[in-house]
Amino acid sequence: MSFNQPGVPLKITVIGGGIAGLSAAIALTDVNPDHRVTVLETNASLSELGAGLQLFANSTRILHKWGLTPALEKVAFQSSHLSIRRWEDNAELSFNMNNPPSTWLYGWPQWQIYRPDLQKALFDRVKQLPNVSVLFAESVKSVDHETGTIYTVDGELFESDLTVAADGIWSRARRCLPASKDVSPIAYREHNYRAVIPRSRMLSNPITAPFIASPEAKLWVGPGVFVLGYTVASKELYNLVVGVPRPSEGVPVGSWNHPANLETMRGLVSEWCQEVRALASLVQEDCVSWTLGEVPPIPSYVSISGRVALVGDAAHALLPHAAQGAGMAIEDSASLAEFLGHLNSREDLSKVMGAWSQFRQARVDNLRSISRGTASDMTLPDGESQIARDVKWNVIRDKQREQWAELGLEKVREKMIRERPTPDPTCKSTLEPGGRMWVNGYDVIEESRRFCREHLGRQ
Repeated sequence: MSFNQPGVPLKITVIGGGIAGLSAAIALTDVNPDHRVTVLETNASLSELGAGLQLFANSTRILHKWGLTPALEKVAFQSSHLSIRRWEDNAELSFNMNNPPSTWLYGWPQWQIYRPDLQKALFDRVKQLPNVSVLFAESVKSVDHETGTIYTVDGELFESDLTVAADGIWSRARRCLPASKDVSPIAYREHNYRAVIPRSRMLSNPITAPFIASPEAKLWVGPGVFVLGYTVASKELYNLVVGVPRPSEGVPVGSWNHPANLETMRGLVSEWCQEVRALASLVQEDCVSWTLGEVPPIPSYVSISGRVALVGDAAHALLPHAAQGAGMAIEDSASLAEFLGHLNSREDLSKVMGAWSQFRQARVDNLRSISRGTASDMTLPDGESQIARDVKWNVIRDKQREQWAELGLEKVREKMIRERPTPDPTCKSTLEPGGRMWVNGYDVIEESRRFCREHLGRQ
């Protein structure tokens, strides 16, 4: 079967109307418009919580393929770089270039986006697809792992050739697969405070006013705490994260909107530079506390029958320090659609889906290590390790500064393309070039097709 043939048309039910579920619906019909897809969403309407996220080239290339670039460009923000700064004096330690180098190196831009804006764009695209329907207020009770049949809380039954479970970190579908029935999310030794600050509030303070329109995303690193800030929502909101690498009392893993104690949050940065203190002072009652959690590695993302597949957080909720939570859900969806696009018959589901799980697990498990490595780098206590880290980062900073000063934009572009870093899956941080290339420069569609050629005999 060739790659420009859509494969066997399937009846598919997707559990979950978040980023993962809507991405799955779009990807499946993008590859095969003859699939019939039904999305079941527990809530009565779209209800993504408000927070910022970053989309890198491995995601934006896929979203472009799905026809979403025009809609997302209206609400996304392209930062020029991430400036990494010292907690105490705001001194720049290093920086990672985002745009336009993202397009030069990886082929596609980096976007900062408000999560509800991304979900709305995906939903608007889904509504344009004649073979996809979305049913709200449909709460799933259980899934038959052998047949893929879905049973809802209200007693309804949904039968299909394939069930795609995108029902999040506390996935009910995952608990219905024998191999992962006892797997539960594990609280990580870190919690975050999250807030989005309106433009008007940012402009009210002379220290923070320049941040809202600045192309610079900022990351302050300090002993036991990091602070990340960047613009989203067409410069109308500023996304702020305060990360603390220790457990949070009374905030269960997977709770995205637990009210935060503002004084506790501000106390964490009370001795930091004035820029961070000013940002913290602008946060109001909409701040939430979020206990980070992971779904530990599971034996497979699919049932033995091949009739149930897990995508996104349901399969592999990761720490957010590689900024790839949404990215992995989008990659899952795009690759799943490619593998299904090369089915010879429904009888091949078990084989093809098993191969897809193997393919995705290798990528996700390595990203898990990269995310953990990045987390450690950001919160080192002052001392020998912190000094060594800063020296390493300073070398990267100084080299980039020198190149931009001496060569100018066009020659820097030529040099970057000529000296494109080699993807390094052993690099345990996205703050280093080889790690970023492995994460951001990845083309999941092309890699899916290569895997199918090598392991499934597809031409």
